[in-house]
Amino acid sequence: MSTLAVVRGSRAAWAFGVLALTWTAAVVFADGFDSGSSFGYLVQTASFLGIVAVGQTLVIIMSGIDLSVSGVVALSAVVCAKVASGTGGATGILVALALSALVGAVNAAGVVWLRVPPMVMTLATGTILAGALLVYTDGSPSSAEVPLLDSLANGRVLGVPWAFVLWLGVTAVAGWLLHASRTGRYAFALGSGESAARASGVPLAATAFTAYVGCALLAGVAGLVMLGFTGTSSLTMGNPYQLLSIASVVLGGTSILGGRGHLLGTVGGALLLTLLTALLTSWNLSEGVRQVVLGVLIIGLLLVYARERRA
Repeated sequence: MSTLAVVRGSRAAWAFGVLALTWTAAVVFADGFDSGSSFGYLVQTASFLGIVAVGQTLVIIMSGIDLSVSGVVALSAVVCAKVASGTGGATGILVALALSALVGAVNAAGVVWLRVPPMVMTLATGTILAGALLVYTDGSPSSAEVPLLDSLANGRVLGVPWAFVLWLGVTAVAGWLLHASRTGRYAFALGSGESAARASGVPLAATAFTAYVGCALLAGVAGLVMLGFTGTSSLTMGNPYQLLSIASVVLGGTSILGGRGHLLGTVGGALLLTLLTALLTSWNLSEGVRQVVLGVLIIGLLLVYARERRA
């Protein structure tokens, strides 16, 4: 096993180690965390964030970032709800996913061909989406009953939420793409240095399109699952996932500068953030205090990773 693989594994282990400690604290110091139903609800709700975070990992590994995921989550849910109410759930799902992929392609085109910095390009795209959805819906939430999405979001198989099974499946496919395919090697190469990667023949455009389209598609999938979970879409339903998806990636040990990371750590990061948010909420702490605690946790793990890298 290579030294790089060991480092990646240890970073993921840190995320899961902190997750285990946080769960122990929740069971001891808070009510309602010591049951199987609580754990099932945790992994079910963590799946929404986790699916978005998997896509965010694909982009960050290649030294990019996607600040439009919150808009894509809302776009997917709103469009599906609107279309499903008129022509059926299957059509709504297909249209929502097609539009999500289109947003990812626009992001990639701006980054690759227009040479717009990823942060600026995706932030602009997200802003456009927010405005377009406001015009499209006139600011009103949309409701829809799509049996497939309802089963996917709320159903269980052998006691395990289908949403969690979907998350694991998405992670497995993305993990193969990132860690076992040529495209994944290209993504890591770009994250380590674009000039050197370009000189080595790495196809920048194809790799960027794969990452950004994949990220947007997964944000769209998360929006659909959330629509099935709540039965309602809103313009702000994706807002929490913009920064939390990035935080999940960072907590999982992936370098925000690209070139280093592992999807397994992202899974641990998403579970940790979901659990910590639930724990702090159960203690009736204010939103400001919760944000401070989450920020301190992220900084603490970053310091651990920095020390590990120096060692």
